Amino acid sequence: MTDWNPNDPDAARVFYDLSRWTFDQQAELAAALADAEIPHGWDGTELVVPEDVEDAADLLIADVEARLGIPSADVDDEAFVPAAPIELVDDADTTEYDLGEWEPGERQSLTHALTGARVPFRWEGAVVLVSTSDEAVVDALLDDIEAGEYADTATGDGAREAAPELLTQLFLAAERLRGNPLDPDGIEQLERVIEEIDPDLPPFGVTPRLWSDACELAEQVVDALVVEDGPDEEAAQEAAEQLHDLLRPSV
Repeated sequence: MTDWNPNDPDAARVFYDLSRWTFDQQAELAAALADAEIPHGWDGTELVVPEDVEDAADLLIADVEARLGIPSADVDDEAFVPAAPIELVDDADTTEYDLGEWEPGERQSLTHALTGARVPFRWEGAVVLVSTSDEAVVDALLDDIEAGEYADTATGDGAREAAPELLTQLFLAAERLRGNPLDPDGIEQLERVIEEIDPDLPPFGVTPRLWSDACELAEQVVDALVVEDGPDEEAAQEAAEQLHDLLRPSV
């Protein structure tokens, strides 16, 4: 992505009002713009791009709107319906995993993980049967659960309900600060999130290891901006860039 300063008053810029978009939707768009290497920045809830990439930005925004089903301002969002498990067909070539030594909560997490990965399965007591063709995926999920690195997004834990918003707010703060480490909206947003996050309580759908790294990088950004000799813009920008890249696959 080319260097571009969205705050340059002499630059020809195009503004998109995304105030009706959720944090999740803004984060998805920011990730898509980064993947497409389209220069961009944020002014509050307005997306800013150079005038010469307006056509590309229009197409990408339209694609994200269609993909995420973003409704018009006068249409209510449809209620979220969680995915249902896919039942394993009777004549499939199967592999069995005896999980009799696992705790019930761990087996429940595996059910949620297989459902989320769209892997057909069937439980017979404490033995789970999956298609032999899905062994590699299942092995990886088992390893993550045993290592404590699987974040179960269907636990029903009330304390985690706001976690997706915290994740996307942290991502968007990094998105702003990697372009301009002194961006007031980005700094304010980052400070708000840091007050709420707990490094030991991973957000919805994020592994403990990734969340711990994200919290550490967020603290590095703040530490670089709050120093006696004045903000270390280069260090803050570098940490914000790392935080953005770390979180981008999760938003």
